[in-house]
Amino acid sequence: MQANGAFDPPVLCATNTRRGFLRAAALGLLGAAWPGKRAKASSSGLEVDLPQIAYAGGNWQPYPTAMRRLAWELHKRTLVNTALEPSEIKPTAAMLSRTPLAFLCGDRGFTRFSAEAVEALSRFVRLGGTLVIDSATTPDGEARAFDRCADELLASVLGETPLTPIASSHVLYRTFYRIDRPMGRIEGPAFMEGAEKDGRLCVIRSRHDLGGALAKDNLGNWLAEVIPGGERQREQAFRLGINIVLYALCLDYKNEEPHRRFSNSAQ
Repeated sequence: MQANGAFDPPVLCATNTRRGFLRAAALGLLGAAWPGKRAKASSSGLEVDLPQIAYAGGNWQPYPTAMRRLAWELHKRTLVNTALEPSEIKPTAAMLSRTPLAFLCGDRGFTRFSAEAVEALSRFVRLGGTLVIDSATTPDGEARAFDRCADELLASVLGETPLTPIASSHVLYRTFYRIDRPMGRIEGPAFMEGAEKDGRLCVIRSRHDLGGALAKDNLGNWLAEVIPGGERQREQAFRLGINIVLYALCLDYKNEEPHRRFSNSAQ
């Protein structure tokens, strides 16, 4: 780990590769650490998408440019090949099967998901997908209403699997950047929440308005003020977003023995 909080030289996700395009992500991480691999990483032609789930009765995209900005920063900082226009997907088994992660965002209440949609999401997280939920705090929204609807949805999707605080020692906080605590447009609680299946986080829940810190308007200006930490906090939000995506792609590769030995020798 570098003193400025930049990434550790990565270990490839050999045992945790879940889909073919994760090889491109691994090559991208190699390119970030060793520039000589840049051309090979970018020539794979495979792209990582950051899709948002579209739903009825609410506002599924409170910050239309947020995922685009995250995709760009992910590509720029890690050389992971990203789809720079992230997808809109419906909560169906067919669409969720195309991606290892999906974002559910909102700033107000939404219509209850159908039984088919709940089953598709349950299957998605059960079979290896990561669902990321982000509550937005827009001026005309009602984050608490979104939270209530999200809580109800998660109860149906997860069944008896509990949602609990993610410990600060979790590998999520050092997958690429070392992060002391989660940050978004607002400071929020000192932790995120998560649900685990088979030793991995299948749901990551943020109440920090992550998207609000990432979004820009059509003129290229930041869309929302970040409080209370300003631009330093915005940078922390980008780092958190990148860690979340890379965790979903590579899971707990930084807990593997070679990386633990490297980290210990570097201290």
